[in-house]
Parts: sequence; structure tokens; C-alpha cells
Amino acid sequence: MLLFYRRKHIQDFFKEADHVLDHHYHITEQVQDDQTLVDDVYTGRINVEHILYTLYSYELREEKPHVRIMEQPYEMSIIFDSFNHLSSDMPMTHLFYLDNSQKQTKNNEFYNLKCLTNLLPVILRNKNYHPYYYYSNVSIMNEHNVFYPNVMITTRYVFTYTNDHSQGVLYKLPQIVNAYKEKFDAYLKEAECFMTRDSWTNYLTDTQTFSDTHVITQELMTTTCPTYIFEESDFNIMRKALKDFFPDKERFIRDYHNYVNYWNQVFYPQCFDKFHVIYTVQGLYYTAKTGYLHDIPPELFNPLSLENRLTLLRKWKEFCIKHPHIVMADMPYLSETSTTYFELSNQEFHMIAADSTGTLALISIKEVTLVEAFNDFVENVVKKNAYSKEDEIKLIDECIEMIEMEM
Repeated sequence: MLLFYRRKHIQDFFKEADHVLDHHYHITEQVQDDQTLVDDVYTGRINVEHILYTLYSYELREEKPHVRIMEQPYEMSIIFDSFNHLSSDMPMTHLFYLDNSQKQTKNNEFYNLKCLTNLLPVILRNKNYHPYYYYSNVSIMNEHNVFYPNVMITTRYVFTYTNDHSQGVLYKLPQIVNAYKEKFDAYLKEAECFMTRDSWTNYLTDTQTFSDTHVITQELMTTTCPTYIFEESDFNIMRKALKDFFPDKERFIRDYHNYVNYWNQVFYPQCFDKFHVIYTVQGLYYTAKTGYLHDIPPELFNPLSLENRLTLLRKWKEFCIKHPHIVMADMPYLSETSTTYFELSNQEFHMIAADSTGTLALISIKEVTLVEAFNDFVENVVKKNAYSKEDEIKLIDECIEMIEMEM
């Protein structure tokens, strides 16, 4: 039963992965510039969350702003959304615990996955957000009423508050603030980084070191990918497809050019059995009908012409025939228009997603329960329901014929 619910929640995660930036929470309180914060006990959820919001706002005025926060991400997405409403660049260090009990929480939820879901919008919006975790038994922790388990530390204030945000205590005595900072930083030394963010172009460069690891990696995407099949003569197709205001267009094209050459000439000939590509039948038809790809947000991409779509699918067909580790799957829960794709090994989980500016960002996660859960889902849900190679080629041929009839 545990495995059933975990796989169900992983499937829901894929379904919602492209919508992590769509959630907006109503912010009822605004900071009053003339407000003076005093050491006091604050009661009521509105008052507690107003203090959190105000402290974050005040910190923006500091010469070297830095917020330290300790609260479980399981139910705090509204707080993060409020923070990002003020600034998406505030340096923030977040400390929390993950579940090591291997038990389901209320409503049979996968606790660690729920934390990841709530944190994704934050790390996509804020390049200076740094989450760290340690392990605890969530079911035991929830049974004990710790007086003020959560804390927010800024340059001049400390605010401790309850899990339900019903009560909090504010301190501004410098000795107390410094004592909390020292204790927080000491805990941080014992914690692990939960996930990191990098640019997609750095991901292209970093992937070139993969051949030395000898680890099987699986890439899960939606549409066919020109990176794996385009040759030198095809690069103009990508240049024309990228809109002129594509961020750092020339650098991207240069990096893309280098990566494709590396892929075709060095990496895949040596490691084809180590790199498994999974794409969806929904994505195949989406590219054939529209000319869009999964790699790049449609706002930054001119759809491929019918002629170029035909070139892509014909080369993709030959690629699929030649390599048994290219698999087509039916994944209706992964949006056909997805610009998010995933790369998994037994050691790490990458998620490449578009942030609020349309820039592709790489999210890397090494937390063991999540890595194991995603690998289990790919092996036992996605691959076991994949198309046979014969049926896959038939479906590609149907798309090729569809394009030819439109020309």
C-alpha cells in the first residue's frame, strides 16, 4: 500500500510540475513604514504572518540582507509566496527536517515529496535561496507540542512562532539575536543541501563529464529532441527557431553547438547503453502538429516549419530504430506542452524547468528517498507501460505521413 501511494503521488507531481509558478496566494497584510516593532507576544494567525512579512520587508533595507528561517516546508507555501511578493532576490537560508520513518502522513501523502513540491517555486524564483535538511521521524515530531518550534532570524530581529501560526514571540535584543544566529549556523553545519539551482547552459557543460561516471542515467521528456540527432548542417534550424530576444542567444547557440558535437562524436557512441531516453506519444504528436519542442518555452521559440518538422521526425525515427534504449511511453499526466524534463540516476535527480522569466534552470536533488522514489516510478510505471519498438515506429510513421499530407 505504501508503494502504491508513493507512485500515485509521483504521478501527481509530474502532472503539476509545469504549474509550480502558477500558485498565487492572497496577501492581506501590507507593511506599514511607520510601524515600530517591539519585543512582545503576538497572537492570531494574521498577526503572526504579518510579523513574518514585515521582518522580511525590513531586511531588504539592510546593507547585507540575509534571512535565516527554520520551519517545515510541508505547509508553508503561503509564507514563501508572500516573501517572493516582496523580493525574489533576498538571500535566504532555510533549515528543516525530512521524514526517515518510511510511513505515510495524513491523507497518505509522501511527506518528503510534498516538501519538494512546496519548495520548487521558491528556488525557481529566488537564485539566492538555499535549503538544508536533516532527518527526523515526522510522525513522532507531530505528536509532541514544541512550544515555539519555528524561528525567523534577520539582521536585527528574532521571531519564534508555533506551527499553526497562532502565537509568536519577537526579540530584538542584540545578544539574543546573535545567540540565535550562532545556534542556527551550528545546526546548519550538520545538515545537507536539499537542492541546488544552476543555469541550463552550465548543465550542458557539466553533462560532458558524465561518461566518466559509468552510471545509468534516464531522461524523461515529452517531445522528440533535436539535440540527439541534429548534425552540423541542421544548426540553422535552431538558430531560426529561437526568437531574437532569447536570453543570451548567441552564447546558447554556441554552447548548444558544442554539446551536440560532443554528444554525436564522443558521448553517445561510448555510452549509448548507459543513457536511456523516454519520451511520450503525446509529445510526439504535439511536435508534429505544432512544431514546438519541450526543450524551450514557447514564448521564446518560433515553431518549426513543416519541412523542418519532417527533417526532425525522419532523423528521430532512424535514431529510435538504431538504439533500443530510446523508449516511447504513454504519459497523459505529463503535459504535452511541458517545458520541464527530468534526468535520473541512482545517485541524483535533475529537473530542468522554466523559471518566471522563461529562463531554463537546472534543479539538482540528491536526497535518497526522493531519488529512490522517482527511479522506482520510472522503472515500474513508465517503462512497464511503454510501447514496443514496432508500435513506436508505426506511430512515428503516422506523424510523418500527417506532415507530408499538409505540405
